[in-house]
Amino acid sequence: MQIMAQDQAVRGYILLAEDEPTNQYVFRAILENGGFEVVIVDNGEVALAEGIRRKPDLILLDMMMPVMDGYETARRMVVDPTFDGVPILALTAKAMKGDAEKTFEAGCDDYMSKPIRRQDLLDTVAEWLTKPADLWMPARLEKREGEGRRAA
Repeated sequence: MQIMAQDQAVRGYILLAEDEPTNQYVFRAILENGGFEVVIVDNGEVALAEGIRRKPDLILLDMMMPVMDGYETARRMVVDPTFDGVPILALTAKAMKGDAEKTFEAGCDDYMSKPIRRQDLLDTVAEWLTKPADLWMPARLEKREGEGRRAA
């Protein structure tokens, strides 16, 4: 099966940073059945290295992982030009008030709360893979500039 967006199949290379084996299995099955190539890593440190080694089309980033959590990973990705044009979508089991805002403050471009319905995941991934970067990259570049001013 392929996801159809504007009458064309959407495909891409997705980097999934998720430490829970059951979630890894489920996300891989859904995404690969949707026609996507998926590489799975289990922490943010490895996600950074893998993303630099081979630039993904989209990143699904669990917020609660060992070694380096998703918040720190997103902050580092946002300031690294290697990840320009790559949507970063937060995945979290926390659905508490303010959690979405925390992911956006860290630099994520969108937020999904687990458990995620299969079609919602596929629709969101397809939406971000077809969304022109000039609609969302300016906010990231603004955040990068703000981080640079704070570091100075």
